[in-house]
Amino acid sequence: MKLTKEPGSARSGIDDWYWQRLSAVMLALLLPLPFVLIISVYSGGVDQLGLLDLLDHFVSRLLHTLLILALIVHAYMGLKVIFEDYVQQIGWRVTLIAGMLVVMSGFGLWWLAIIWAWGG
Repeated sequence: MKLTKEPGSARSGIDDWYWQRLSAVMLALLLPLPFVLIISVYSGGVDQLGLLDLLDHFVSRLLHTLLILALIVHAYMGLKVIFEDYVQQIGWRVTLIAGMLVVMSGFGLWWLAIIWAWGG
């Protein structure tokens, strides 16, 4: 039984590495913003109506969109590489990656529908 691939038969993985790092940088920049909003609400700096006004602006919706896209890309690339490395049977690997893509896309569309629908 042969466990290693022939030299040159696999991709280099530089594209996966690039997208993983780019999404990590975007997450590092965007993820603190929701926590700042939560802290400002709990500290009394912003009330609920003020928070809804902040979240209703176009810039806030755009930042939420970028956040969910970065989160989905980061999670997808990380899990895809894990499945490619540790799932040996190609049928299971393709099924797991396709299922993961469907679930993550559905979650992303659901989140974006909520973000862009509130406030009118």
